Amino acid sequence: MAFRITTNGLMRSYRTSLGRIDQKVYDTMERVQTTRNFSSFHENPAGASKAFQLRRSYWRAQDHIDNTNYVISKFQMGWSAANAIVNGDEKTPSLDGIQSSLTALNGTAGSSRAILGGELISKADAIVMSMNARYNDEFVFAGIDGMNVPFTWGENGELLYRGVDVSAAEGTEDYEKLQKMAAETGYVDVGVGLQEDENGDIVDSSAFNSAISGVAFLGYGLDEDGDPKNLAVLMNELGNIFQDCDRETGAYASEADEKRAQALAEKLHDVIGHVQEQHVKISSDSEYLQINLTHLEETQYTLNTEISELEQMDPALSVTEMFWAQYCYQAALKIGNELVNQTLFDYMK
Repeated sequence: MAFRITTNGLMRSYRTSLGRIDQKVYDTMERVQTTRNFSSFHENPAGASKAFQLRRSYWRAQDHIDNTNYVISKFQMGWSAANAIVNGDEKTPSLDGIQSSLTALNGTAGSSRAILGGELISKADAIVMSMNARYNDEFVFAGIDGMNVPFTWGENGELLYRGVDVSAAEGTEDYEKLQKMAAETGYVDVGVGLQEDENGDIVDSSAFNSAISGVAFLGYGLDEDGDPKNLAVLMNELGNIFQDCDRETGAYASEADEKRAQALAEKLHDVIGHVQEQHVKISSDSEYLQINLTHLEETQYTLNTEISELEQMDPALSVTEMFWAQYCYQAALKIGNELVNQTLFDYMK
């Protein structure tokens, strides 16, 4: 059985084929311009789904990088402020230097007690100023209350942390407040698998605690003898005793002052050791954050490579496909010209 191919049918078939070839040319040109393997979900459902998952991981990694960078900057500011306290600067001596200077308690150096007293008071003020350092309008050592200044001197010379006397006695309401403020946590997701326990609380090991408590850094409360455990308070009291000493002979104003100075000097040694440990902890936390940041950046680079391999087309291949599509289109036009000419001639017959 023979089929008759009509002119209209032939032209419809030709126009349909030419349209497909024209679309192919457009698609290949778009790939050259965008260098993408596919531009919509229906072109490659499996690839598009995988690409979405990769991009979601990439965006999540970027969030973790942003969080980590912010906390790194905050901790670097905290370390710098703490370093000025521990190692001193052009205006104030280091804590080790202060301990060495306490030899002025005995011997011929006694005449310099008044001078040392002034240095201790200045150091105490400098410590408070350093503890009130800011980063991005946030007080670094204010725990989770970064909008309010953490340390202030009270009307009676007492040191306050967020309005609470740092020398509060154990068992008092103020001491309980200090304990809570010293243990505050402000968790930040830095890409270590943020998780919550059965009570809805964040698991410590799954996030980074970005809160830095100044009262935990300097110490708080009273010891078994009722003496302050805060570095700035100890220095300030010891400095006032020294300043009351005779400026020529270095003699104490009273025997009670001498005993008090000796007791505070011994305790100052232990408190300085605590502050130095806290300084090392901030340094260790900063190093951990830097290592974590490097890991996140490497992860993001790997994800970006996988996304590129999946979504991006080889430029040479895309150009080759475009030229081939254009060649096919030109060939189709040529065939069409011959087809139209032939059908018109046949019609004229």
